[in-house]
Amino acid sequence: MYSKRHSIDVKDDMPSAPSLSTLQEHVYFLLNEVETHCHLVELFFKSNSTELLPRIRGRRGYVQTLREKVDIETARLLDNRKSRTKFHAQVRGMHSLVIALEMLTQHCFDCIREGTLEAPYEHPASQDCRKLIKRIARALNLVKVGVGENRRRTGIKLGRRTHKLLSQYNDLQTLTLQAKLTLSDEELRATILSNLSLKRLIEQLSVVAEALIKADLGQVATLQNYSHLLDSAANLNYDLRDLKVRRLALTRSGSAIAAISHKNESGKGILAVYKEGDRAKIEEEVAGVNHWRDIDPRLAPSVLSQTGMTDEQSSLLIEHIPGKTLEALLLEGDQDGVKTALKMLFKTLNQTWKTTLTEESCTANFMQQLQKRIGDSRKVHPEFFKDEERICGYVSPSFDSLIRTVSKQEAQWRAPFSVLMHGDFNVDNLIYDDIEKRVYFIDLHRASYFDYVQDLSVLMVSIYRLQVLSGVTRQKMMESAKEIYQFGRRFAKRQQDTTFEVRLAAGLARSFATSTRFIFDKKLASRMHLRARYLLERLAKLSPEDTQTFTLPLKDLYVE
Repeated sequence: MYSKRHSIDVKDDMPSAPSLSTLQEHVYFLLNEVETHCHLVELFFKSNSTELLPRIRGRRGYVQTLREKVDIETARLLDNRKSRTKFHAQVRGMHSLVIALEMLTQHCFDCIREGTLEAPYEHPASQDCRKLIKRIARALNLVKVGVGENRRRTGIKLGRRTHKLLSQYNDLQTLTLQAKLTLSDEELRATILSNLSLKRLIEQLSVVAEALIKADLGQVATLQNYSHLLDSAANLNYDLRDLKVRRLALTRSGSAIAAISHKNESGKGILAVYKEGDRAKIEEEVAGVNHWRDIDPRLAPSVLSQTGMTDEQSSLLIEHIPGKTLEALLLEGDQDGVKTALKMLFKTLNQTWKTTLTEESCTANFMQQLQKRIGDSRKVHPEFFKDEERICGYVSPSFDSLIRTVSKQEAQWRAPFSVLMHGDFNVDNLIYDDIEKRVYFIDLHRASYFDYVQDLSVLMVSIYRLQVLSGVTRQKMMESAKEIYQFGRRFAKRQQDTTFEVRLAAGLARSFATSTRFIFDKKLASRMHLRARYLLERLAKLSPEDTQTFTLPLKDLYVE
């Protein structure tokens, strides 16, 4: 069906020994996001750029997704457990911590929103504001270190730090009021309101501190856009009272996805899929769906209706597609299903690429993409990114150095043509309908004419990062990735694409490295990072003559 099943890792199979590890992972990712929000606030007080407001607004959806994941994990951990236990109190305390961290991001957003004017202006105490934000970020590092253990001690330290920050804020506010005569009424209002949001940000740290202490000592998300659900029900010729809405997915983009079905007529199954999120992304998805349906109406679900909710938000009602995602088939170990789905996928891609092929050459700039995204991977796994090392005369270049070297060479590896590609070609965006024997594509907001190698590399890595780390199922996953490579190689040969292998190596390096930001498991993340580095080292040594004869070291990459 049109759905993404983002499963929660169950690490406490025995009811008698539950674990908070998955919950702590979500908290860790949220802390990284709060850190990013603080960095954007610091940039705002430095530049007062109006461009920072849409940047920080665009991250709000991801924060909501993390919050909802915590809600689900909290409910799982507390299911059928006694309320008056230490474990119950710890889980509730961790949940309170997440709520407190979520509010930190809201106050960061308010700092920029309240202080943004149509024309940039300089905050009278901008330097002091930047210093204060840096101190807040350092205070949050305490939480990062202590969230796994020593939560009570960390909470006490953070509470003391908060009192000092409030004192420093008072000095900042004094400087602001002393300069009020130099500001226009609009600038003064923006400055004071922005300062107030900064004060609330500091005060919220004390709430975080209290939540940490509670987590140590003890103590489903629903769609809220009712009017738009009414519109969706009307489009389906139903009364909303006769329908039920349940969450289908938690996406990294922050979009909410839900299934709409009839309460009583169970045989009818899901009637349609409701999606809401950032207005620009929703509009991009509508354009992408229509583009693919222009090629073949059977390739993507049809858009039943679209409604603008606010200037920033929009909702969408989409046709429901029966079937299973490629991710589900792989995880279930359905070998026959995977084999048939891949066969149909290759047939569909071959027809689509030939139909949409244009002779305009293009370059994916995989290294530029990698440079843009690698910062998030560095936050999650900083130990992977070491400086240049020298051992007995052997020089091991830094990861950044390898990216720069390959980037210079990549300009010569242009794709000789462009095709219509998906743009987010992960295993959970491909649906196979076993009855109709068809493959459908969903989440098409990044569809464009581009290098087909990008889609292939993303798909191959999305298979590798599935968190089944051993056994027959894992082996079959690796075989499936190899089949995708072989299909791409055959297509490239027919189209006389002589740089296919080297571009695929660059694309895989990019996706292996950037995907580690979604993987908390150190073993799997390390495997992926090492594969990215291995490919970059191979590519960095290539001469222009070697490019034509380079062969992807597939056996080294997809072996466990």
